Amino acid sequence: VNEVGVDVNRCLEHPHTSSALQFVCGLGPRKAAYLLKILRQSDNLLENRTKLVTVCQMGPKVFMNCAGFIKIDTSRVAEKTDAYVEVLDGTRVHPETYEWARKMAVDALEYDDTTEDANPTSALEEILESPEKLRDLDLDAFAEELKRQGFGDKNITLYDIRAELTNRYKDMRSSYESPDNTTLFRMLTKETDYGLKQGKLVIGRVTGIVYKKPKNDDEVMEPKRDAKTGMWQCSVCSSNTFAELSDVWQHFDQNQCPGAAIGVRVKLENGVSGFIPNRNLSDKPVEHPANRVQVGMPIYCRIMSFDANRFSVNLSCTSSILRDASGQFKPALDDYFDRDAERLDAKKEKNCVEKKQKQQYVKRVIAHPCFQNCSYKEAESFLESRDQGEVVIRPSSKGENHLTVTWKVTDGIYQHIDVIESHKDNAFSLGRTLQIGEETFEDLDEIIARHIEPMASYAREIINYKYYHALDDSFKRREEVERILFDEKRKNPSRISYTFTASRELPGKFMLSYLPRNKTRHEFVTVVPNGLRFRLIVHRNLNSLLTWFKQHFRDPIPGATPVTATPMDQASSARLYDVRELKWNWH
Repeated sequence: VNEVGVDVNRCLEHPHTSSALQFVCGLGPRKAAYLLKILRQSDNLLENRTKLVTVCQMGPKVFMNCAGFIKIDTSRVAEKTDAYVEVLDGTRVHPETYEWARKMAVDALEYDDTTEDANPTSALEEILESPEKLRDLDLDAFAEELKRQGFGDKNITLYDIRAELTNRYKDMRSSYESPDNTTLFRMLTKETDYGLKQGKLVIGRVTGIVYKKPKNDDEVMEPKRDAKTGMWQCSVCSSNTFAELSDVWQHFDQNQCPGAAIGVRVKLENGVSGFIPNRNLSDKPVEHPANRVQVGMPIYCRIMSFDANRFSVNLSCTSSILRDASGQFKPALDDYFDRDAERLDAKKEKNCVEKKQKQQYVKRVIAHPCFQNCSYKEAESFLESRDQGEVVIRPSSKGENHLTVTWKVTDGIYQHIDVIESHKDNAFSLGRTLQIGEETFEDLDEIIARHIEPMASYAREIINYKYYHALDDSFKRREEVERILFDEKRKNPSRISYTFTASRELPGKFMLSYLPRNKTRHEFVTVVPNGLRFRLIVHRNLNSLLTWFKQHFRDPIPGATPVTATPMDQASSARLYDVRELKWNWH
């Protein structure tokens, strides 16, 4: 604001611009408002800077601070008043240096001080019309003279005065440059080059399937008929629900055909949209994206490229890309990284693993970094010192067509998930199709990426929550939970206390304990790949679950047996759970 100055008269004419006046050095909201008030009460015009003191009652300190930044359009003011208008009031030149500016104008025109032509005001007006005459002035000598007279070193001030007289209130700001698409994307998403760099692993949510219509009729192939069902199939969208051939052409001619499915649209956690083409959905051919993904499901991807023009990223979720066995997307190491030590550590770790496996049994031949031929106790012992969410894949005691995936829920709690194998080459190899419940997977990497890692992320969200306590839900521990809740209740009687604890008897479940009145309630929250399941409803995150819980905690629990009560008991129960006056300990 001070660099470009503020025209007070313009602020009076256009009140919407007056807010800039408070940022002038020496003023502020109160002084700026008072200044405008005084001017409106007088003649509503500021002819010169001197009027700031004589009319506006501005103090000397405030005047010295702000005078150089109060801009006056001298040409317009001269048309409105007969009063004297100082031409220097339309410049950045401070009133305390007006005499030096006049002296510079007279010297530049080489006027004789004894003649009538040496009028400083006339000289200034002439200099403002022909500022190039100021170039011949020896400002260094002028500065030396001022220093000799006791004014200090004014060399820079004199050069600033000459620059201002040459071009009054020149805008020193750089010209506006429109940002390119990449810069605009960074500004809108607040993402850095590191946040969306190529090769980074990200988690997104499927928002829809992308279709592309053919450009012309020549690209439309003849419909095919299914020999088994007798139904006709559209060659573009692959829909096979047409009883007659004419229905297919009518479906296409009436623009009902969405086009060929070319990929999947994904929204990342940071709100950026992404696109996965069909070829990047799986290492195997994909006839239609709907066979692999569903709208709303989370998906683990790797960034392949960034499209600044479309504000989108191109993604891939194939097992080979996610595994990155070749190290194509591995971050570059700096020059000081000890590669020899890395090789020695890798060799030592490999020897330890091989030695441990040799000492035990070898039941399966599966090449995967997370696979170990070990028992469930050995798997839990291995994960004990590992981070939350780490995985061990091991043989199953159920037979050669089963595997068990053991992952660390939290310290001391491990969930064992049964995996059914099919289409096996032999008893020792890995099946080409893997199944957990009703979900089918291609390989172990897909199980980790689509099943284990999302559950570990949701479990970590609960573990890191401020009301989580690292306790199990055994009988004695329940007493500890109730003690915590009652202590919170005594501290804040108007609040409903609640807490989370991890279940040791049922790994993968968390106990939600809360105290609405005088009796503690306990319910389970189950971690599933697509969210947190509570009362048969899957919530996308913990905040969504808690918001729903706060609104519906009084609802009957699904599957709970209702208890017959007398009218008096019902009234008492209504009073017990009428908690509209209570508050949740939600901060």
